Amino acid sequence: MIIETIVSTIDNEGKVNFSPFGIKKNKNQIYISPYIPSRTLLNLKSTKCAVVNYTDNTSFFVDCIIGNKKFKKKKCRKFPGFFLENCFGYEQVRVKKIIKDKLRPTFVCEIDKSFQIKNYEGHNRAKASIIEACILASRVHLLDKKKILNELNYLSISVEKTAGSLEKKSWKKILKFINEKTDEK
Repeated sequence: MIIETIVSTIDNEGKVNFSPFGIKKNKNQIYISPYIPSRTLLNLKSTKCAVVNYTDNTSFFVDCIIGNKKFKKKKCRKFPGFFLENCFGYEQVRVKKIIKDKLRPTFVCEIDKSFQIKNYEGHNRAKASIIEACILASRVHLLDKKKILNELNYLSISVEKTAGSLEKKSWKKILKFINEKTDEK
């Protein structure tokens, strides 16, 4: 199963980078597969650690995609990294092995420590649709414009029916981004 998260990594100077990631989890291991090239890939290679943030706040996913990554964050205690201030919880992970791949190498990470900040409040269809739209946005350069627009049309149904004010704002931002990118094609 793939779990949608925000992964934070740091470079050798301690500068933090946030990226949305569908991670895989198996017991005490987390698998992170960044594309080549990417900041996350470079950071994981150089520092061998990351923080996996669990959140359903769609603005984190949207803002990562559009390049607005100025999030409220806190420094981890006794671990080289940062976590999102407004997340359910997070896991500090250390890279144990790298499985090479030409497109997306997989970093096999061991969970160092897990933290719960607040309780998860349940599923919301609008939030799931916005995350799907973010995935489409990250693949605009790969997908046909008609396919993207058809998918967005379908996803908009659940957003219209179930979104709160934060989700409506996130939806507008990701639609604007996708429309601008598809117009450039």
